[in-house]
Amino acid sequence: MDVAKCAIVSVAETVLLLKLGRVGRHGFLDQAFGLFVGQYIAFKLYFVLIWPFLVSPLRHLPGPKGGNLVLGQLLNQVKALPSELEKKWMADAQDAPFIRYLSFLNTEVLMVNSARAHKAVLQTKCYSFVKPKYYERVVGEIAGHGILFMEGEEHKKQRKLLLAPFSFSNIKRLLPFFEVKAREMSGIIKSQLGPDGYNVLEVSELLSKTTLDVVGLAALGYELNSLSTPSQLATSYGKIFEFATPLQILISVVHQFVPIRQWLPLKTNQSFVEANATVRKILREHIQKRKSEFREGLIKGEKANRDLLTLMIEESKDTWSEDEMLGYVVTALPADVSPSGHETTAGALTWTLYALTLHTKVQDRLRAEVLSTVTSSSPSYEELDNMRFLNNVMKEVLRYYPPAPTFPRQAAEDVEIEGVRIPQGTLIMIAPAAPQYNTHIWGPNAEQFDPDRYDHLPEPANDPYVSLAFSAGPRVCIGKSFAILEFKAILTELIRNFSFENTGLVEPQKSGPSLRPLNGMRLKVRLVS
Repeated sequence: MDVAKCAIVSVAETVLLLKLGRVGRHGFLDQAFGLFVGQYIAFKLYFVLIWPFLVSPLRHLPGPKGGNLVLGQLLNQVKALPSELEKKWMADAQDAPFIRYLSFLNTEVLMVNSARAHKAVLQTKCYSFVKPKYYERVVGEIAGHGILFMEGEEHKKQRKLLLAPFSFSNIKRLLPFFEVKAREMSGIIKSQLGPDGYNVLEVSELLSKTTLDVVGLAALGYELNSLSTPSQLATSYGKIFEFATPLQILISVVHQFVPIRQWLPLKTNQSFVEANATVRKILREHIQKRKSEFREGLIKGEKANRDLLTLMIEESKDTWSEDEMLGYVVTALPADVSPSGHETTAGALTWTLYALTLHTKVQDRLRAEVLSTVTSSSPSYEELDNMRFLNNVMKEVLRYYPPAPTFPRQAAEDVEIEGVRIPQGTLIMIAPAAPQYNTHIWGPNAEQFDPDRYDHLPEPANDPYVSLAFSAGPRVCIGKSFAILEFKAILTELIRNFSFENTGLVEPQKSGPSLRPLNGMRLKVRLVS
């Protein structure tokens, strides 16, 4: 857009100079190009060095000081742990509706801070904000371009079609899928324990394979067997979500501003691109197979036996194209902004086990509740739903370890929220940790891991716009019920069979769309008598 504006102005100026006799016809192009370069440089310098500091209507909002002259807070964000800076900025202005900070080339970004501002961005003025292009480029290459990136009326239409397959009644019918994979995972852990029922195991990879298998069965009707045999799909997804080395992080950050993935000849990048292509190839072939089975009348039986992909094909009467279905399916697998996909659910479960090793009394209480409530090898939905402390632990994990550290929006039009006039094009950042660590909302112990807080929440913490693991409003994660039931089923199987002990400090990766432990997570696992 900036290039187009400068080009139009430079041509107009050159035409004027031509009429005034200041430039000849043969020098027209050279003169226009020279003016274009000069104006473009001046234009950029103005918006990098002058606009954000002296002119912008947002310059008076609270925000971090310092930062790089050209890169703003970008370098600090790359170096920091997930949510670290956002929590610090929030703590300095807890009641402000927005925190303003500068990013690459001093681009202004507003971090949504208060509950009322979150409600406006995510609910009342939801469709005044869209996904920014860079986010679509970075996350879209992983999550596809299904409902996640639809806007306005098209989003409303597609979401309405997806409500039936993702209805609560259909999700409850998927519980046997969750439990069969949870028991399979439990059997694998037992086989890896020593004669004394003890071993140190890497749990994050095991949980990732388990949740991928769950999604394969429940969402796709596809037996991946990631737990028992090496799965090409699981291996490829592992490569896509790996952000462990400085080079991987650098490529991810640069790609936000310059689309380099498709042509960068580095081995690390090529591994990502090839893994991404493999995932899409496998899923596309499976969608073709399921659509063919539907057309030939081979899919029969009660809905209790239906996976979500089949239900989506039935609900749409097979009118969605293969590309549209691929977008929905790929979004269901990784899920960038919620624990509904396999990767973020695995991450939430991983951090749950880590938290339980740090708070052994919480672990003991949770196990006691599970053992006294669950009476068979296959817990019923009612048993899972009625365990109060299990619910509290899950909520506190999602508050304390937000699965998606940030997700952005961009103002599609001029909009005013809480007295702040936000110009069209302004980047907006949702950082769940900001409201979820706010002591004015959760009380003075907001920095502590405390599942009991949900038995006596402060009034401000009852606001649905201060717990954002699944987002909120019209774009709330459509797989929320799926994620919650899957989480409970797997955690219940784990905690009634095993106890977990810490092996040392675990840090999260500094980049990536979900909260993952750096280099995995090794825990001491013991068989429960």
